[in-house]
Amino acid sequence: MREICTIIKSIKMEQIIFKSATEIVRQIKAQEISCVEVAKQFLTQINRHNAEVNAISDLRNYDEILAEAAQKDREIKEGKFLGLLHGLPMTVKDTYQVKGLISSNGNPQLKSNVADSDAELVNRLKNAGSIVIGKTNLALYALDWQSTNKWFGQTNNPYNLNHVVGGSSGGSAAALASGFSPLELGTDAGGSIRVPAHFCGICGLRTTESALPLRGNMVTPISLRIGRYLTCNGPMAKNVDDLILMMDVLATTTQQFSENPPVDLKQYNYHDKSVIKAAYSETLDNVALDSEYQEIYMDFIHKLKKSNRLEVHKTQPEYNSGELISLWGKVAGFDFGVALKSIPFKGLIASLFIKSKYKDKQWAKAMGAGAGITPRKYAQALEEKDNVSDSFTRFFNDYDVWITPVSADKAFKHQNPGVPFIINGKKMPYTKAFIPFNFPTTVPGHPILAIPIGQTKSGLPVGIQIHAQKWHDYKLLEIGKELEKLTTGFVPPKNLL
Repeated sequence: MREICTIIKSIKMEQIIFKSATEIVRQIKAQEISCVEVAKQFLTQINRHNAEVNAISDLRNYDEILAEAAQKDREIKEGKFLGLLHGLPMTVKDTYQVKGLISSNGNPQLKSNVADSDAELVNRLKNAGSIVIGKTNLALYALDWQSTNKWFGQTNNPYNLNHVVGGSSGGSAAALASGFSPLELGTDAGGSIRVPAHFCGICGLRTTESALPLRGNMVTPISLRIGRYLTCNGPMAKNVDDLILMMDVLATTTQQFSENPPVDLKQYNYHDKSVIKAAYSETLDNVALDSEYQEIYMDFIHKLKKSNRLEVHKTQPEYNSGELISLWGKVAGFDFGVALKSIPFKGLIASLFIKSKYKDKQWAKAMGAGAGITPRKYAQALEEKDNVSDSFTRFFNDYDVWITPVSADKAFKHQNPGVPFIINGKKMPYTKAFIPFNFPTTVPGHPILAIPIGQTKSGLPVGIQIHAQKWHDYKLLEIGKELEKLTTGFVPPKNLL
């Protein structure tokens, strides 16, 4: 009888790593499973498969993690609960400071930089009872749609190791899909949460700009804090329920920092009996989608049209993609210039870096202009950004959500940045497969949710972006749960089970 119980317990543990965070926390609090057992299972999965996936960039000491988990178990027995994530192990993107772990930000000069404090959102996660066990890999300078650098190496897609995971939060998405972590904390300034979610079959929320604090993210010693615009942080998970769980920890109505207004995001609700008014675009900026991705995407749109819960319209906000890409470059280029400090010819350096690495003249020109921008022109750029945001706000007064593809293609095979793709037999510039789908929609600052909608014949996941009104993050998540019902949801990689 004892042997049978041991076998059943073993089967339970094997399944834990791919369960939802919500379910794991429930089992921990009900004392159906211990925090130590949960931590061991995730650490075992990392030990088995991280060498091939390479999602984890830095990991805490094994015994230290288990000691913290044991303390969480003692607290449960004493009737003490720290919060919503009590005893849940998790990882965070390398841009966030975690005390005692390397925070490189994708910068080679910081590859051995050990943080001496926690980022604000990491602090909130820990206060909610989570056990932050490690950090996840990212792109060079957190600026690419694949996650590779020379010191942590190349992160591989768990569904096919020959393919990329997206970037820059690629290690985050790969860790979730691989069963290394049940929750992740990412950032997104140009698709960095959305593209990895799309490529790895998981969910991710780019929150409303300024909804969550960026303190302790992308910290460079002896440098000013940058990234006040465009960059947003947000939860990443295997399903929308888990994103909501994590948002309940990350979001607050308390005025803690001056740059984060104390908006009650839960005041904007979706009533589950009301009809969702949804807009959609077949593509963006007339970019041709990979035929297989397009078929899966349009099949999903057809499901929406057949649902009695939705009113579906083929329409989108009015904007000039080229102008918004240039505007994105100016604002991001300004931050790039600040990071370069007093180095002469900052604009030229920024322009040459983008042009040589990504072979994109428009982006390079805009980044160069931003890096050397005058105060008046920077103020003008921010005013233009406000006008764009106002325009999108008016659109979302008429529609609950706007649904779009995430990129032109599914996860591509490993290659150097800037090398053109062959999509549907035709050559497509490297950045054209991503920028039109992500840069323009970053500028307005509204929340964007990515969810998986299926897999290609070869087993690669694909997803969609769901856009919504500013500050309507919870309403977006609630609608996302409804749309998630029309999909198969997260499907674990067969080779990692």
